[in-house]
Amino acid sequence: MDKSTVRTETIRRKGGYRMRSAKVFYRFLTVVLGLGVPGIALAQTPAPASAPQASPQPPGRPPENSLRADEMAAVPDYGYPPAYSPGGYGYPPPPPESMEGFHTHDGFYFRVQPGIGFTSLSSTKGGVKTTMGGGGLSTGGAIGGVIAHNLVLYAAIFNTGAVDPDVKIGGTSMASPIGEIALQGIGPGVAYYFEPINLYLSGTIAMARFWANDTNGNQLDTSKIGLAFELQVGKEWWVSRDWGLGVALGFVGGSMKDQNDPTLTWSAGAFSFLFSATYN
Repeated sequence: MDKSTVRTETIRRKGGYRMRSAKVFYRFLTVVLGLGVPGIALAQTPAPASAPQASPQPPGRPPENSLRADEMAAVPDYGYPPAYSPGGYGYPPPPPESMEGFHTHDGFYFRVQPGIGFTSLSSTKGGVKTTMGGGGLSTGGAIGGVIAHNLVLYAAIFNTGAVDPDVKIGGTSMASPIGEIALQGIGPGVAYYFEPINLYLSGTIAMARFWANDTNGNQLDTSKIGLAFELQVGKEWWVSRDWGLGVALGFVGGSMKDQNDPTLTWSAGAFSFLFSATYN
């Protein structure tokens, strides 16, 4: 084979090699482009939103949506205890105090009365009048109960006396060994209160007697038991639910026979200014 033929053959082979190389490159480029474009689009597509997570379950308890109703009843509840409501601590407040009986005269009745007064005794024999009188202490007390609205029934005791009384015979003052006279009585009584001013009137019928003692306390004369009455008008002010404090004016009158001389009758009288403390 001559040189021109060899040369022509060599050129032909190189051309075929180049054609095959071009085809292989073209195919490679096609594959790369075919794979690259979907990859780029996939990279630009936003990621799907993640599914919401279920709330945490208490330890040892399977998810509720995986259990049947009967299985759920058998699973112990380890949840937190319910919150306490505000103000739930401590003891409940005491109930309000009832106003029944407040500043009202009802039920049990008790009264004490200290004070001062003027006491006198007088008698007449053979047309000559003898009187004894003077100032001293007065005391009284009552205990009972309400029987109707503002109406009180009670038992009372009173004592009124005079120290160093003035003794007059026929209207003339005379020296006398008498150092003290006293008038005492006990008996039932009633009182009525006028509301809302808490003013009351009371009256007592009593068995009474008097004493006349010397300055040493020795008895000089006395009387038999006679009949006496006591009248009072008073005003009280409430100082608590059932207690009242006040003042009162009292009058006592009575008549009794002398113990030593049955023909001699003594008339007794007393005026008193009293302080009072009453529970009702």
